This record gives sequence, C-alpha cells and structure tokens, in this order.
Amino acid sequence: MTGVLVRRLLAMVIAGVLLGLTYGLEPWWPAAWLAPIPLLLAAFAAPPRVAWWLGCGAGLIGGLAMVTYYAVVTTPVIAVVLTLLLALSWGVVVSLARRAVVNSTHWMQVFAYPVLWAAHDTLLAAISPHGSAGSLAYSQMNGLPVIQVASLAGTPGIVFVVSLFGSIVAVSVYRRRHGRPAHVTLPLLVLLITLGYGVVRLALAETTATLPVGLAALDVPPDATRGLGEPLWDVYARTVETLATRGARIVVLPEKIEVADAAASPALQRRLGQLAARHGVHLVVGITVLADGRKENRAWLFASTGALAVDYLKQHLIPGLEGAFTPGREDAVHRLGTDSLGVAICKDFDFPALGRRYAAKGAEVALVPSWDFARDAWQHGRMAMLRGVESGFTVVRAARNGLLTVSDRYGRVLAETPSLGDRVALLVGQAPLGGRPTLYARFGDVFGWSCVLLALGVWVVALRPDRRATRAPRVEPKSSG
Repeated sequence: MTGVLVRRLLAMVIAGVLLGLTYGLEPWWPAAWLAPIPLLLAAFAAPPRVAWWLGCGAGLIGGLAMVTYYAVVTTPVIAVVLTLLLALSWGVVVSLARRAVVNSTHWMQVFAYPVLWAAHDTLLAAISPHGSAGSLAYSQMNGLPVIQVASLAGTPGIVFVVSLFGSIVAVSVYRRRHGRPAHVTLPLLVLLITLGYGVVRLALAETTATLPVGLAALDVPPDATRGLGEPLWDVYARTVETLATRGARIVVLPEKIEVADAAASPALQRRLGQLAARHGVHLVVGITVLADGRKENRAWLFASTGALAVDYLKQHLIPGLEGAFTPGREDAVHRLGTDSLGVAICKDFDFPALGRRYAAKGAEVALVPSWDFARDAWQHGRMAMLRGVESGFTVVRAARNGLLTVSDRYGRVLAETPSLGDRVALLVGQAPLGGRPTLYARFGDVFGWSCVLLALGVWVVALRPDRRATRAPRVEPKSSG
C-alpha cells in the first residue's frame, strides 16, 4: 500500500468520523465545519474516479451514525437505502467540486462546494416525504450565531455557510500548493458578515410581552394493561389543574393521547372543553380519531370558554408508520385576543413551507403536540425550533418520548425538560409574543433555488476534460554543447 493511498484513506476516515459526529442524533456542531477539509484536500489531488470514491466512503462512514435509528423508525432495508443515498450524495458533491476547482483558475471556484450542498439541501426539502429531515443544517442548532442566517435563507443558507468554511481552507491550500494566490478575501468576508449578522441579531434580540404556557407529557399510560380511558384522562385532568395553578394560560398536551371513535368524539370534546373552562386555560390535545374506517391524527384547541376553537388534522404523515392515516390540507391559526396561535403536529414542522405559511398568517406562537422515538428527542425537537428561527415565531412543543420545550424566534431554549416514562413530565415557561415574518418567511427559498441554478453551472464546468489529464507534457529544450 503506497503512501499516497494511505493518506487518501486516512483523509476519508477522518472526514467520515467527523461526519458521524455531524449527522448523529445529538451532533457536535464544529464537526460539520471541519469534516470537508481533509476530504477535499485528498479529492483535489486525486483522479476524478478516486475523488468520487473518497466522497462515497466518507459519506458511508458518516451515515453509519444513523443507520440503527433508521432501522428502528423505518425498516432495515430502508435504513440501508438511506445510508447509501447519503454516501452517493457525498460522492457526487465531492467529485463535482473537485472537477470545478481543478478545471478552473477563477477565484470563485471556492464557492462551488457550498453551492452544491445548498442546492442539494433545497432539492431534498422539495422532494423528500420527510421534508428537510436529514439536512446538515440541524447539526448547527447549538451554534446560535450560525443558525440566525435561517431567517434570511432557511436551511440552505446554514448549509452554505458551514460548507464555505471547509472550502475556503481546502481551496486555499490547493492553490498555494500550485503556486497560485489563494484569493479568498471575498469568501472570508461573506463568512464573517454572515456570522456577524448572527451575533448582532442575538445581541439586539427584542424583549417582548410573554404568554405563560404549560406543557405536560405521559409516555406510558396508567393501567396500560387494562387499556386506555378514564385513568389516563383523570391523570391529565389533574395535570391541567396543576399547570393552571402555576400560572399557565395555555396548556399543550402530546400527540395521539388516545384513540377515539368518531361517535364518541363529541362527548370527549365536551369533557375536555369543560376542563379548559374550569381552569380558564386554552387547552391543546392530540387525539387519534377513527372515522368511517379512516384514521385521523388531530389536535383540538379548546378556548378558555370551553368552546372547540381549532380542530386541526395533521398534514404531513410519517411514511409507513402513518400509512393508514388521512392527511389534512388546512392550516390552523387562532386568534387569542390580539395574539395569534398556530397549531401543528409533530412531523408537520419538518417542513419549512408550513412554518412560512403560519408566519404569513400572523402566528406568533406555534403550539405543537408531538410523539417522538425517545432516542431522537433532541434532534426532532431542534428541527421544530428551527422553523421558529426561519419564520419568526415562538415554538411550544410537548412530546411523548421526547422533550417538552419552549423556544423563541432566535432558537434559544427558554424552558425544557424530558418526558419521564410512566410519570407525568410538567413544564411551565414564558412564550414570547410579538414575532413577525422574517425575510425567509416572505420570500421563501429564493437563495436555495438560486444555488440550484448555480449548481448547474458548476456541473457544466465539471463536464470539461480534466485539466491535469489533458495538460500537454512540458518539453525541456535540449542544451547545446
């Protein structure tokens, strides 16, 4: 095994391990910034086909961090397919970026790699039944200054910024090795301005009026061996009373608390409405309704008067697991005095477009009953939080087998606690009001689709014959004498 091959494999493994830390369920956010550097450096120095394999190998190693999770929430076959698709994506992006850099001497070649990944992110969100799930952007949720760019450009903006750093380093080294100036002043300026925007946005965060909210979740129903019913609702009735006593004006309970026949639904609605009226709270309850042989995943919002103010049907269902459910088509934004509340359910907030629509309809707080898979509690909760950063509203999310979270429109966690298995988890927090639509909420994925168009340009450059392969050999003149 030659030294060159060893170095290439080492670069691939290092990048793959860092990608594993990036794509994991609780990622280490700096890993996404560092992972491309050794991989791109190795790819730039390698033949085209080798660069493709290096990208695939690093993506495969990184994808292994999620394969067992995918196997649990989908099937082992789908888990393998998703992992291979991630590996293929890395192979394609790395090989195209390598060709763009090698085949051009223009200083703008440094933008090829981040443009390709931002384009990939945009297309993924547009065509995937899981929305933006799997985006590299979610690895940055602990890097608050970084994620503020989502208010301008959504997840593609975050992906672009993170990818730009690795590209700047790798392209600079590559150019200097070939005796050319780095020419990275403008790319560095773009990076610094973007991060500076995040720092300033957080520093100038507005202090607004707040709404006291209460959240509760019970993972394991009481007397589960005897079925659901009275014991469960008795527990939640006492929970609502406790949260109201602690000052909550809105109480959010989880998704799919019980399965109710359509004929029995009116009686259950009356009971829950009376509970809301008795304690003077707005009450959000997740319920499965059986209607005419169909299953419906619904969220009921009861006003403090006891009236059913919102009957929301979940729009984005989990492929496979919720195959028997009927999807909804209507958004739900409810006026509470001068304030506006949006109601969504769990996976709905994997889709940025829904968040943009809610912002356009004036939602200041999104109430999101949810049911997670325990091991993905952090990640799935943060995905919902990013919808608030993107579009400019507070997110109140109560999850079974997950986290109970209140986050503001800057992505800051204001209150959080995990669910507790067979004991009721309670949380009271202050939900900031006064949010308004961001630029991203108003204009959508203009940046992302612009990157898709630019990626076509990168592809055209990549189609050119490899400069190193076609460069004529240099002939030294013979010396006389």
